[in-house]
Amino acid sequence: MKLKLTDFVKNSLLLSSGVGIAQVLPLVFYPILGRIFAVDEFGLLATLTAITSILVVVSTGKYEGGILIADNKREAAALAVLSLLLAGVFLIVSYLVMQLLMAGALSRWLNEPGLYKWLFICPLSAFSIVVFNVYNEWCVREKYFKALSVNKIVNSGAIVLGKLLCGLAKVVPQGLVVGDTAGRMVTAVVCWWRALRLDSAWFQQVTWADIKTGARRYIEFPKYNMPGQLLNAVGMQAPLLLIAAFFNKTEVGYFSMAMAVFAIPITVISGALRDVFRQRANEDYKATGSCRQVYKKLVIPLSASALLALLAFVWFLPWLTTLFLGNQWLVTGHYAQYLAPAMALSFVANSMSGVFIVAEKLRALFYWQVYYVVSTLVAVIVGGYFCKSMTATVLLFSVLRGSAYLLSIIMTYIISKGGGKSSSKLIAVSRCVAYNTKTKRK
Repeated sequence: MKLKLTDFVKNSLLLSSGVGIAQVLPLVFYPILGRIFAVDEFGLLATLTAITSILVVVSTGKYEGGILIADNKREAAALAVLSLLLAGVFLIVSYLVMQLLMAGALSRWLNEPGLYKWLFICPLSAFSIVVFNVYNEWCVREKYFKALSVNKIVNSGAIVLGKLLCGLAKVVPQGLVVGDTAGRMVTAVVCWWRALRLDSAWFQQVTWADIKTGARRYIEFPKYNMPGQLLNAVGMQAPLLLIAAFFNKTEVGYFSMAMAVFAIPITVISGALRDVFRQRANEDYKATGSCRQVYKKLVIPLSASALLALLAFVWFLPWLTTLFLGNQWLVTGHYAQYLAPAMALSFVANSMSGVFIVAEKLRALFYWQVYYVVSTLVAVIVGGYFCKSMTATVLLFSVLRGSAYLLSIIMTYIISKGGGKSSSKLIAVSRCVAYNTKTKRK
């Protein structure tokens, strides 16, 4: 146990250090980017990113989520290939549909007449993100935590550098959007190269039979996890789209900057902790049918850290915002102040959310995501349509989004208990039966 705990701490520190460097890069350059680009340019990027994020979830059927829990390495490789193939086909079709049938309607609804010119950005960025996500799942499975840490730095650095170069050169319109997409594409190429360099033999062994078997074996991911993750993506991105519809892209710029500067670093750090936690939790759950012990050891210090950070910084967020971004971003500082309690809860909830996958409680995760989306939509619609106030919208958003994260913490704590060793044996037997069935079919 001591050895395992030591490995857990070492992996956590390794990933956290990489994530820390990855977050320092954009935070260092945000003051420059905030002065190079106008607020409405950030609004356009946020709108395109919202569309992209929804495409990412649907494009793979979330089959990449099965890479971690696959029975063997070849099966995991088949799921990776399946995810990339599905994404490629879906994104091409979705672009044609958006460009030929929906461009005018989207432009009018989102108060952005020139949006149709930039819709091609969405599938390009989406496929790049899919490659990054698949590589992330592979690294977690194989415990390539160093490679994963380096890749997060590459991803952050490439995106920031792309934005900066396009902003300074001013050779293309909407340099913020172009630079963001170019950076993500560079990251995807690096992921592809590193994956083939490390494990190309496994991917070369994958056959159509392996892909079809994996698609059938992990059909619950597109049936339950994908709809749930789609709801999650809608819950994350719908506020930006609705704010664009109810208000304007300047308000989208203020709000999206608050989420970028303050919420995204929290999400990325908690994501790194989740990656390490769920790998350890997966081992414990397979061995004992429970991951409550490691859950408690992580959730308590995380909760304390989130509370202390909230109390220490919430009062100074408007001043910090203008200091780093300039006086034109004061509104963003106030929005971040309103959002701070929900951000603190999200840090804890996102870190522990891997329990849903480890315990294969996809239906429970789906139910939570329904509440997450509904509460988010209610907040923005009430604030935007009925109150017609951006301040009211942000306050309602923070309260209801925070309630969703609190519910997630309660649910994962309950699920982490599992069913003990008897449950572990049942899981092992069921997986053995599934594997023997597949072997006979082959």
